[in-house]
Amino acid sequence: MIFIVLGKILLGLLLIPACVAATMVFGVEIFPVLKIEVWFFIGIFSYLLLLGIFQQPIRTYIFGHEMTHVLWVWIFGGRVKGFKAAASGGEVRASKTNFLIFLAPYFFPLYTAILITIYLLLSLIIQLPPLALTILSILLGFTWAFHFTFTIYVLIQGQPDIWATGRIFSFPVIYLFNIIVLAVLIIFVSPTVSYEKYFSHLWTKTKTDYQYLWNEGPGICRDNYNGCKETITELLGQDD
Repeated sequence: MIFIVLGKILLGLLLIPACVAATMVFGVEIFPVLKIEVWFFIGIFSYLLLLGIFQQPIRTYIFGHEMTHVLWVWIFGGRVKGFKAAASGGEVRASKTNFLIFLAPYFFPLYTAILITIYLLLSLIIQLPPLALTILSILLGFTWAFHFTFTIYVLIQGQPDIWATGRIFSFPVIYLFNIIVLAVLIIFVSPTVSYEKYFSHLWTKTKTDYQYLWNEGPGICRDNYNGCKETITELLGQDD
């Protein structure tokens, strides 16, 4: 058991450079797109406005949260044995579990995914007007804001899913997947950047960062160790 815990802590720490790389690529490739994708922003603002006026739709969130667990159980070939979703809380009992099933509700916006699925199915059946993409962009911004605000809220409250997978491991996974999902959504409604360009840049940046740490990490650690040792020696007034 202790080796599993230590392994998850190590993996969580190793994911930090990937989180940094994803953030930097988002700033370069996606953030400029946000300046022109006003409809996505309108959707976000609309939800935040409603959130400030009306009560939080906790029942809707909990139902979507538990259904996301269910969906990912099915994705991994598991069987759902029990399902509960109420304002007081929810629970899913399944024949299979892993860290993605545990953490999926915190990075996979279910209602946003449903909207995209409906849009894609309709586009296969009928010729959608350009206005449809504008409406979709607003709705994606609205549902993503719903997902994001509730994710922050429940993480602050504390969640058994996070305790089960470990905070040091869970938080980098949640952050990394959320920023990638947000980039995917914005690219979907914007013609100015492609998935190929984004993921190519993301892969190159991530690989470069890990390569740098692999090459320079031991030297950095050694220099920091020697610097700390010298500082402590000076403070204690001792010589080697």
